[in-house]
Amino acid sequence: MQSTTDSITIGRVLKPFGVKGEVRIESLTDVPGRFENLPSVTLVSPTGQSLKTNVTQARLSGRSYLLKFSAFSSPEAVSAYQGALIQVSLESVPPSPAGQFYQYELIGLDVHDEHHRALGQVEEVLDLPQHLVFIVRQDSDEYLIPATRQVIKQIDLKGKSMTVAPVEQWGLSDAV
Repeated sequence: MQSTTDSITIGRVLKPFGVKGEVRIESLTDVPGRFENLPSVTLVSPTGQSLKTNVTQARLSGRSYLLKFSAFSSPEAVSAYQGALIQVSLESVPPSPAGQFYQYELIGLDVHDEHHRALGQVEEVLDLPQHLVFIVRQDSDEYLIPATRQVIKQIDLKGKSMTVAPVEQWGLSDAV
């Protein structure tokens, strides 16, 4: 999920809905009530074109949401933004609960183990069924670090660092 430095991606436009320009979206956030009372968003199309628009209506529909944007009045108008990312300004993001972090806050953290060996920087976060996994890269080295309490020892957002247990303690098997 890409975002500019002053915005965060919270959803993706799936397809037009109905004849009045509503869109079905996929939520990419776990913040409760994120789409209700959302005043405006920026849509970033797959081609990179961006459009700032007001949200005039939002409602839950099964596992997705239906949104109405002021910029669209027909399904044809929505078509150019099918697959677009829905972004909001970072100022509108509520603070994370104590001891929890948004994924975007972790990207770019310097990672080292408890023996002060540098492993690289967090470049990506994978949301796997069992738990999150941080992809950490440094030069040609890549680590897939399980986001578990046993492995992640400390996260310091102000210091832009993450401390992890030594690789030998990650509990990974050599079996393929």
